[in-house]
Amino acid sequence: MSWVFFGIVNVSVVMLVTYQLLSTRFQTQEASFTKAALTGTAMSAKRNCERLEVSLPLKKQNTPMGMNYVMLGDGRWLCLECMESAVMDTYEVQPLHFEIREFFEGLNMKIEKEFHLLLVEKEALKKAEEKEKIDSQHGVVIRGICLSENQIVTSVSERPPMGQNKQPIGLVTESQMVVSECEVTAILVLYGLPRLLTGYILAHEMMHAYLRLNGYTNLNKVLEEGICQVLGHMWLESQTYASTDASKKRECAGFERKLVEFLKNKIETDGSPVYGAGFRKVNHTVASSSLQETLKEIRRWG
Repeated sequence: MSWVFFGIVNVSVVMLVTYQLLSTRFQTQEASFTKAALTGTAMSAKRNCERLEVSLPLKKQNTPMGMNYVMLGDGRWLCLECMESAVMDTYEVQPLHFEIREFFEGLNMKIEKEFHLLLVEKEALKKAEEKEKIDSQHGVVIRGICLSENQIVTSVSERPPMGQNKQPIGLVTESQMVVSECEVTAILVLYGLPRLLTGYILAHEMMHAYLRLNGYTNLNKVLEEGICQVLGHMWLESQTYASTDASKKRECAGFERKLVEFLKNKIETDGSPVYGAGFRKVNHTVASSSLQETLKEIRRWG
């Protein structure tokens, strides 16, 4: 399966572009992020924590460059550094949920309504997308959804135990009907992503929820996805300082700072005509005025 990165489908081109990007912006992680994929014989890129990896038999999970990966229950791969902060079940994501609600409140955008936040497998996310009749953009991988319809969702309810080499063993799931009296029934996010990527996705989906709960209906898709990307980017920006403050306490702070910059750059340079162009359009308006004024403009623009 090819990895669509910045709108590019061809794997060899993806790897070249990614190598050039990371080697110029993130020199210290050039080898671990890219070189293993570039030197492998069976090159394949699978999307999860944004690293490239070499496609290997299940029993041989070390790349030629020594980078280790574990396979999640739904077939996705995760590097060990990202595994350190991976959010693995619905219970684990709740503190991040509350943190992002506080982030919105700090922007004078408090979300009053309560609704489900569930971590799910790839297949459950796909089924929910189909039931919501979401018209996903070509080449865009869905990793989160803001639901407006009542439906049965199967979520990851318990962190899987870790076996040899930190390999997750089994997965505990439960099915439940998500129902709400408001315009949002639930937010679903793909499980097993590193905390920063999970937080960015959640901030993006929470902005969709804010718009629906505050009467922003029938918005232009470019504007809606654009403002949601702006909020995700703003949350990542807030984590730049949070990571710096935590550097004395956490050995992974240096890695997290690099991941923040990588994710921000990916948003800023996204070639998608909806997500990328939408972000740049809305972000320019926010920079020229304010977030609140931009929301007023979006309501007028529709």
